[in-house]
Amino acid sequence: MAKYKAEDVRNVILAGHGGSGKTTLVDELLFAAKANNRIGSVKDGTSLSDAAEDEIEGRASIDLSILHCSFGGKLFHLFDTPGRSDFVGQYVSALGAAENVLIVVDGYSGIQVNTRKACKMAREEGKTVSFVVTKLDMENVNFQKVVADIRKLFGKACVPVFVPDATGPGLSKVISVMSREAGSPLVQEYYEPLVEAVVESNEELMMRYLEGEDMSAEIPKIAAAAIKAGTLLPIFCFGQKGSVGAKESLEFMASYLPSAALDKLKVVNKAEDGTKTFEEVPADPNAFSARVFKVVVDEHKGRMALMRVFSGSTVPGATFHNVSAAKSRSGKFGKLFKFFGAKQEEVDSVGAGEIFAAAKIEELDVGDTVSDGTWTRTIALPKFPKPMVALAIRPKSRGDEQRLSPVLQRFALEDSTFRYEVDSQSKEMIAFGVSELHLNVLLQRMKKRTGVEVETKLPKISYRETITREVADYYRHKKQSGGSGEFAEVHLKLRPYRGEENFVFNDALRGDNVRRQFVPSVEKGCRAIMAEGILTGSPVIRVEVDFFDGKDHPVDGKDSAFQKAAKGAFKKCFLAASPVLLEPTVNLEVTFPSEFAGEVNQYLNSHRGRIQGMDMLGEEQVVRAGIPLAEVQTFSSDLRAMTQGQGSYAMEDAGFDQVPFNVQQQVVASFAKTEVEEE
Repeated sequence: MAKYKAEDVRNVILAGHGGSGKTTLVDELLFAAKANNRIGSVKDGTSLSDAAEDEIEGRASIDLSILHCSFGGKLFHLFDTPGRSDFVGQYVSALGAAENVLIVVDGYSGIQVNTRKACKMAREEGKTVSFVVTKLDMENVNFQKVVADIRKLFGKACVPVFVPDATGPGLSKVISVMSREAGSPLVQEYYEPLVEAVVESNEELMMRYLEGEDMSAEIPKIAAAAIKAGTLLPIFCFGQKGSVGAKESLEFMASYLPSAALDKLKVVNKAEDGTKTFEEVPADPNAFSARVFKVVVDEHKGRMALMRVFSGSTVPGATFHNVSAAKSRSGKFGKLFKFFGAKQEEVDSVGAGEIFAAAKIEELDVGDTVSDGTWTRTIALPKFPKPMVALAIRPKSRGDEQRLSPVLQRFALEDSTFRYEVDSQSKEMIAFGVSELHLNVLLQRMKKRTGVEVETKLPKISYRETITREVADYYRHKKQSGGSGEFAEVHLKLRPYRGEENFVFNDALRGDNVRRQFVPSVEKGCRAIMAEGILTGSPVIRVEVDFFDGKDHPVDGKDSAFQKAAKGAFKKCFLAASPVLLEPTVNLEVTFPSEFAGEVNQYLNSHRGRIQGMDMLGEEQVVRAGIPLAEVQTFSSDLRAMTQGQGSYAMEDAGFDQVPFNVQQQVVASFAKTEVEEE
């Protein structure tokens, strides 16, 4: 039986820009809840949250860290996420497990690029958002300005529920705005905005407030509803010296933040063609259901699936059904654990709202929904950004060639924004990540943890070839070398195709010049030469082919002959149809302080980018552009240099586009040179 009801569970993600104090705040909250008898320190390398060697050395989070504590009769799961956008996948994982996001704002530096990004992603996923202003014990911190900036950027619903009695070294306590405690003029300044934000969630109270009625007795009663409705986004205060504000923040979150009890669940409907739609359905409180939001590989316990329980409860040894599998697979839980930073604590049961890990269950992947068999729907998971930054890798040691793929598989299991593949065109092993830094960190970890070291270089661009006009021609294949020979003549017509398929083959034969049994042979020959490529050895796409005539031979007409004739006819038509080279392109969204607009726009224009739109977001500019992938292979480091580390970007696949003629000439010439050298 679960020890906590879902109504008594609070799942809270700490997110925000790197260096804003998320990990420090987690350590302070745990100490305030008496979950630890000391306060961990990022500076000293003793934080409970950052446990990996590279996190301690760099004094920055890389992995999602999950810790828990009990406070005020409530069970808290705290998710400490990395602040650098390079490791955004860890934040997305956490969004799949929690209801609340606490955006940590550096009181000294103010709102930064990943502050906004974290808030935007939380709102898109329907999470409850609150803020905490940290470092209020530092010199030259202006709390009112930071609050004003938060309200300007994120809306008037953002209101302090606590204010500091002072800033800088004189900070000694925080004061409740809701209780109208004495001790700071800021209480009165923010009390009316607080009341307005709360009553906005209740039409009746709003009318009474507008009529001049005193709402002080009602505000505490409906604050929780206002936060859940999004009309109030509370702002907390924190100063590290003396742990000022930690306990008060926990008390407020225990009383007013939404619990883990859910009435509805967002589920996935998958059609036969693979398309997905989503809908909300009532949760079944009597059925056990949970979803995997992250996988980790522990040195001693092996593969562990981290799950969020949405309804019901389970115990070690219980049978589960993977309802997300093509054919529902059953298994049995072994031991169950709760994560406390790097430690795993064995538990005898888990209930709705709780976070747990199951060890040695190889068949469960991120996004899988498990149940006791009663619940049969897949619970939706937030979408991870597609890893677009690539490096070609190969082992430094020949002895590691066989070890490389299993090691990469392990890292891909643990990070949903990392993937790898062997490029079918270049035969290179390609590793994909969110940024160059993301890939470099993972490859360094691979070296330290497994001993497999790799050499890296920029991968060859995977071009495609196509045609721009319609052409018809034929090719005759004839071979006689004594005995049975080979004969086939194939007439083809090629035209550009813009449908969803990359290749359409039409049997347009009339009469009986060619036996019908050889029609598949012709199609097979066409597909073969399309895969081989003609201009640069790159696959041919977007072509429609009519096989409209030909000649056969009763003895020498064979499958192999028609395949060869088809390849010859296709090549003749292709070369006459004004062929062009296509290159992969991406849609790029770049966010940066407006003072760097000139450098960024010049970079995009000089790298064949096409600017599609611009927006201002506070003091920052957002530029959207389409650009060839070949031009942005080092964009993450280039942007960091251009914007002094203050820029960020998002990149997504935009398909293929025609390369300029001069670029095509260079690529074709380079391919021809390589072919000659290999011969």
